[in-house]
Amino acid sequence: MPIEPQGGLPGELLLLFTIVIWFLFFTIRLGSPQNILNRWCFISGMIFSIGVLKEYLYFSLYPQLLKAFPSLLSESLAFSFYSSLTAFFYYFSMPAALIFGMYYSRINEAFPRLFSWLKPALFLPGILMGIPFPYFRTRYFQLEEPFFFPAITIYNLLYCLPLTYLLLHTLYKERKEPYYPQKKVVALLVLIPIWYWIFSALLVHSLNLRHLFKAWQGNFLILLVLLIYFLYRAFRDGIMGTRFRHEAFDWDKDGQMMSQSAQCVRHLCKNELAKINWCAKNLETSLSPEENGEYAGIILRSTEHLKNCIEKMQYYSQEIQLKKEFCSILTLITSCTDGFSRLYPGISLKVQCSEHLFLHCDQEALLEVFNNLVNNAAEALGGSGTLSIKVTPTPGRRHLEISFCDTGKGVSPEYLPKLFEPYFSTKPSSDGHMGLGLYFCQRVVKKHGGHIAVTTSPGTGSVFFLRFPWKHVQEQ
Repeated sequence: MPIEPQGGLPGELLLLFTIVIWFLFFTIRLGSPQNILNRWCFISGMIFSIGVLKEYLYFSLYPQLLKAFPSLLSESLAFSFYSSLTAFFYYFSMPAALIFGMYYSRINEAFPRLFSWLKPALFLPGILMGIPFPYFRTRYFQLEEPFFFPAITIYNLLYCLPLTYLLLHTLYKERKEPYYPQKKVVALLVLIPIWYWIFSALLVHSLNLRHLFKAWQGNFLILLVLLIYFLYRAFRDGIMGTRFRHEAFDWDKDGQMMSQSAQCVRHLCKNELAKINWCAKNLETSLSPEENGEYAGIILRSTEHLKNCIEKMQYYSQEIQLKKEFCSILTLITSCTDGFSRLYPGISLKVQCSEHLFLHCDQEALLEVFNNLVNNAAEALGGSGTLSIKVTPTPGRRHLEISFCDTGKGVSPEYLPKLFEPYFSTKPSSDGHMGLGLYFCQRVVKKHGGHIAVTTSPGTGSVFFLRFPWKHVQEQ
C-alpha cells in the first residue's frame, strides 16, 4: 500500500513532539529511579510516545529513506512496521497506564497477591486483540475496516475509566494528606493528555469525522504546557522525586559538597580557635595555677569538640556501605532508647513493636538513624511531652513502617523542602548541630530501598515515617 501524504503537523514538529514526551518522562524517571510509581509512569509515557513517533517515521522519514535506499527498503516493509508500532501503541499503552494508577492508589499494598496476578493479566487482552486484528495489518484496518476504531475506542475506554476512577478516588481519599498537592498535579499530568487522545483520536475516527482526523496533534500543545508546568513545580518545591533546586548541584556534587563542608568547618573552627587563641594569650601572662587550669580545660574541651564534630562529619558524609543481616526491630529501638527516661524524665516514651518483627538491614546504620530521630524528638519536646514509636507492617505485608511521633513544637512549613538537605539545620550550630543528621537518615533509608517522610504542624508536633521493603524473611 503506497504511503500517502498526510496533513497536520510537519515531520519536524512531530519529531519535536516525540522529544518533548521523552524529555518529560525521562525527567520523571530520573527524579526517583527507585520509585515504582515513577517507573510505571515512565513506561506508560514511553509507550504513548510511540503514537507520535510512528507518524514521523512512516510519513516523513520512510519516504526519504525509500528514495535513498530503494533496494533495502520497500513500501510493504514500511507498512508492516507502521502497523506493528500502531498496534503496540493502541493495545498496550492503557494497560501500562492502569498499572501506574494501581500503584498510585496503593492497590499493590492493599491486595498484593491479587495485584501480582492482575498486573500481567492486564496485558492479555492486548495480546488477544492481535487475533481479530493482526498487528502487522493495523494500517489496513485503519483505512478499510469500519469496525476497527469503535472496537479500539471501547477497548481503551475499558482501561481509561478505571484509571480515572482510581486517580480521582485516591485524591478524594487522601485530600487531607500533606502530599495531596503533589498527587493532584500527577493526576492532571496523566489524565488530561489521555482523555484528549481518547476524544480527539479514537472517538473522532470512530465517528469518521475526517476534518478532525489530525485533532489529536493538539496534544503537542497540551504536553508542552504540562512540561512547562512540571518544570515550574520541579524548580519550586519538587514533584515526583524531582526538585531541580537540589538536582542542579548534582552535576558538580563533589565541588558543591566540598564548598559546603569547607564553610561548615570554617565556621566551626572559627569559634573554637577563638577560644583556644584567647586561652593561649592568657596563659602567657597568667601566673595563677587556678587560672592556668581553667584555660587548659577550655582548650581541651574545644579540641575535643572539634575532633568529635569532624569525625561526625566524616561519618555522615562518606559513602554508605551496608552490611545487612536480620535484626530485631524491637532490639534496635531498645538500644537507642535505653536510659531515655532517666535523661528526659518529663517525656513519656511509648513503644509499640512486636518482638517477632525482623528486618534485613545494616544494624549499625539503622541504629544511628533511630538515635538521630529520637534525639531530634527529645529536643523538639523541650523536656516534656510524648514520644511514640510504632512499628507496623503495611497492608499486604510488603513493607515495614516505623513512625516516630512527638508532641513537640513541630517544623515551620518554609523549612520542610530543605529538611533533608545537607548542612541545613533549624538549630544553632554552636550547640554542635551541623545539619547532617536527617540528611544521613535519608541516605541510609534510601540505601535500604526505603523511603522517609515527615508530616508536621507548628505547635502540635511531627511524625517521621520510615518505610522499608519487607520481602525476605519477615518473622523469625
